[in-house]
Amino acid sequence: MNQPQTQTYEYWVNEFVITASDIEQLYNHFLEVERPQTADQIALVIISHRVAEERNRIKKLLKGRSVYQPKDEHKVGDKLVFPALKYAHGTVNSIREGYDPRYGHYNVIAVEMDKKTREFASGLPGEHKLNIENGDGFDPLADVDPEELNERFGSLVADKLTEALVARDEFVRLGDQWFVRALMAEVNVGHLHLAEAVLEVNEGGPLSPEEVIVHLDMDEGLDQKVRLFSLNYAMTEDDRFDEVGVPGQASWFLRRLEPEAVRVVPERLRHKPISYDRAILSPQLLLLERELDDEWSELEPVQSAQPTILSLTYPHRWAGTLPLSSRTRPLFPTGTSPRQRIILVDEGSEKEIVAWVVQEHRYIYGLSKWYEENNIPVGGFITLKPGPETGVVLLDYDRRKPQREWVRLASVEDNQLNFELERRSVGCGYDDLLIVGTDFVAAVDALARKYESEQRSLASLLISLFPSLAKLNPQETVHTKTLYSAVNMVRRVSPGPLFAELIKHPAFQPVGDHYWHYDKRRAR
Repeated sequence: MNQPQTQTYEYWVNEFVITASDIEQLYNHFLEVERPQTADQIALVIISHRVAEERNRIKKLLKGRSVYQPKDEHKVGDKLVFPALKYAHGTVNSIREGYDPRYGHYNVIAVEMDKKTREFASGLPGEHKLNIENGDGFDPLADVDPEELNERFGSLVADKLTEALVARDEFVRLGDQWFVRALMAEVNVGHLHLAEAVLEVNEGGPLSPEEVIVHLDMDEGLDQKVRLFSLNYAMTEDDRFDEVGVPGQASWFLRRLEPEAVRVVPERLRHKPISYDRAILSPQLLLLERELDDEWSELEPVQSAQPTILSLTYPHRWAGTLPLSSRTRPLFPTGTSPRQRIILVDEGSEKEIVAWVVQEHRYIYGLSKWYEENNIPVGGFITLKPGPETGVVLLDYDRRKPQREWVRLASVEDNQLNFELERRSVGCGYDDLLIVGTDFVAAVDALARKYESEQRSLASLLISLFPSLAKLNPQETVHTKTLYSAVNMVRRVSPGPLFAELIKHPAFQPVGDHYWHYDKRRAR
């Protein structure tokens, strides 16, 4: 039996396109339900519509005709329809006797189909796959469940619907929900001014749309979901407001009252990509890049949220931030808004820390005080774990009894960084190859700004830093991770271009285990 097209993988994956009939059906659906619908819900509407369309088409093809079955007897002039031949129509124009040792005697009917004659068995005894129970009431879609089809193909339909509806002004999208513009509640300038005032009284927020809307005089005759959708959409279109909730939980904040480091990227985190030939990086360096997990590295993201340990870098230590990197990103589920307000919970003290996820610039802000209170050094090990609910992440560090350790400390001399080893009290586990510090943060910042104004090249920075770092090691070599950490004191650089510069520059010679020697005779 020919399978209805809406029951096939080929139809939904390769043949399905959104039609004017689909759009009309969807519009009528919104007029009927009068409330916003998710992409999954409207995909089900279209799938149900396509199944109904095919059922109607088949009914029209069957009307006034008998469904061909080998067991039935026919006479000249009978009008038949053949489901196995894509519901082709035919008329019996002659009959003759037939015989088959397997079946015995039966008739052969000649059927005219599209000006051609084909022969079929008639009155065939025994079972046959083309025989149908209740053939007179034949309906191949009787047992079809559109919801089952939606489970299989709904995401594909939703994607194609989204593509089609985005281009149509009469439909409005907000997150994963859709609605018809003409059915939305009115949200005027007065409503938005009042919403701003409500947020300002509440220190900028965050407030849910339900908490805002109670202060607005909106049309009570409309469904609450319609009013909330309309308010959320209007606030999304207004630059005064920022939707900072985690996915599925809308929450509003007054943008001008957000922390400055959320609105403006901190100076130490400003990243300018450097082009380089990634093909020259060895497998060992690629593994090291994965270990460093810099947020600007070209790494495949981890697919699920899981506990992770990271080593704090200089830019993030002094900006009071964490990287939104391949390993940490799944811990901070992000929606369509560029910023989210989240909670970090210190596992040691159980204190809550308000933090902000800034997606575009790949950092989480709000940890300056925590770093200071716990004396976390550059290179310190930070632990992040999934929290008990979305928008909550558990935070800790490698707590140890404070003891005096040798650490690299930088000062500014003759317009460049100079490193010395000094003893400092450290109460946190750390990566000895990454740890760098300074007692002269303002001077280091000023040097970074000077280098930026001079447009110093990465090679120039490495050449200026290397001798000072090399003198701290009896072999006068420097580890790749140490160079990465030191360079990032004065310029935000990801590992890839730094590794590539070490490889291609003749002054830097690898000596094994990611250590490098500097030959000043080859510097240029």
